[in-house]
Amino acid sequence: MGDRMDEGLDRQRHPELLVWLEEREAAFERWAAALGPDRPWDFSAASLDALEDVVRERFAGVEEVMAAKTSDFVQGATWYVGEAVRRSYAACGTHDPLVWMYDPTPPTGHAPSTFFAAATPFVIDTPFVGAPGSGDGEWLYPLGALNELYSTVDEWDEPVEPRLRGALHDPDEDEDDEDEGDREE
Repeated sequence: MGDRMDEGLDRQRHPELLVWLEEREAAFERWAAALGPDRPWDFSAASLDALEDVVRERFAGVEEVMAAKTSDFVQGATWYVGEAVRRSYAACGTHDPLVWMYDPTPPTGHAPSTFFAAATPFVIDTPFVGAPGSGDGEWLYPLGALNELYSTVDEWDEPVEPRLRGALHDPDEDEDDEDEGDREE
């Protein structure tokens, strides 16, 4: 457990997280049906492309996504992105499996987190996926991935075209890492 967590509170077993995961899984079929039967809701890269299209059609920017973060659509999209990422890492078999987590104790300088608080303009009050025991920065906030769709430049002011599929495990990335290791030797 990280130093930011309340003593005895497990990020993977937070009561609000467990209820939310159960609710999202139970609501998935209804959520997917509401988006149309012509879309591939199979947690694949193509399905994330379809979800990305729907998100961009519904929302003009981050402010609108965050204003709707308690809606069934955004809650379902958040769960779907996280599940797609978890499943892609599990399928590769070369990484620790990712798990859902929630940390109600935000970084220093922020108010305590309230699960999906409608009034907060942050994603730190939402569930995230990561490897058990991973530290800050090694997690993916699915709601953050939805917000990043509206980014046009990165932290170095370089142009970017963010895609939801970019959060999935890329087996070619592992090969690139191995190639770099070979060159360093």
